[in-house]
Amino acid sequence: MANSSRLLWLCFSFSGRLSRQPYALAGMLCYLGRMFPVYRMTIAPDEAAAAYWGGIFLLATLLSFVVLIPLAAKRLQDFGRPGALAFLCILFDILMYLPLCLIPGTPGPNQYGAATNQPK
Repeated sequence: MANSSRLLWLCFSFSGRLSRQPYALAGMLCYLGRMFPVYRMTIAPDEAAAAYWGGIFLLATLLSFVVLIPLAAKRLQDFGRPGALAFLCILFDILMYLPLCLIPGTPGPNQYGAATNQPK
């Protein structure tokens, strides 16, 4: 599989399984993308600039959920849970991210794929 198609699978596909390390790294990138506008809001010289970065923060948050939900679905599928539970990320965000980084997956194949880090 080419690198660009692997990246598209990682960020946007709900099929397959994902191990802890790629999930944690991709998730951290999403959280860093959300925190940069917060940093810029705190150092904004005036209210207009803060409002601009507030809008960027909302956009970054929405876009990060577009990536975090498929990531969480594949991570949940790694230990045999349905990927639909990943939509709980919208409500519980970091409270769901951290355990998914720590809980080990099912060793060997399961109904969601033969191995981790690849599409089913």
